[in-house]
Amino acid sequence: MKLKDKVALVTGSSKGLGHAVALTFAREGADVVINGRDIPAMEEVCRQIEAMGRKSLMAPADVREAGQVREMVDQTLAAFGRIDILINNAGGALFTPVAMDQLEEEHWDLVVDTNLKGAFLCAKEVLPSMKAQGCGRIVNVSSKAGRTYGTIAGAHYVSAKAGVVGLTRQLAWEYGRYGITVNAVAPGLFLSTERIENLWESRPKEIKEQLMKEIALGRLGEVDELANVVLFLASDDASYVTGVVIDVNGGRFMG
Repeated sequence: MKLKDKVALVTGSSKGLGHAVALTFAREGADVVINGRDIPAMEEVCRQIEAMGRKSLMAPADVREAGQVREMVDQTLAAFGRIDILINNAGGALFTPVAMDQLEEEHWDLVVDTNLKGAFLCAKEVLPSMKAQGCGRIVNVSSKAGRTYGTIAGAHYVSAKAGVVGLTRQLAWEYGRYGITVNAVAPGLFLSTERIENLWESRPKEIKEQLMKEIALGRLGEVDELANVVLFLASDDASYVTGVVIDVNGGRFMG
């Protein structure tokens, strides 16, 4: 098991990539803290983890709110005594417009605060305990959009995900001396949630065909393929890897 007896906090883990990461980590021996705001969905993920013989903790919190993030981290430390892994996954375009001329300040604030400020706040609260331990793994979820441009999300999302890349590199530089690695994944298009599935299905046939031609592997990815890359970065297999962004997009973007 790659994560035997580790404690992992996965934000936005009630569905989509976060859900897949939580289950992957549990299969690899970790106890997992489930974060989100959909209580029934979080309860179901916890049941699935405990069915694997691992411990789980439900920690509902809005990652945009410093007080709620602090309470979530305190709750985790009280239950497990340590946090070995933080996965900053909470985010998305959050049902906001794509076109620049339709974006309002409230859309910008919602998406940037959730994707970028949320990652900052969670890292800020977790890093002191990791520093005291002398080890830790942080994996931030960026996006292919943050590396190039967005096709199903707009300027606010692209800017936030590009910011996640910058945050990753800065934290990797500052905290590497304490045995803490900080890396990111930049997924391409994964049909990981109902919202993304609906966006994909709403695109004209010719647009979807063109996008598929841009993917070297000729197909969309499966969410478990993305979760396995996150697992690599969170495990000792990546002990000498920090400050990197792994593009997981089937060859659509090669940076």
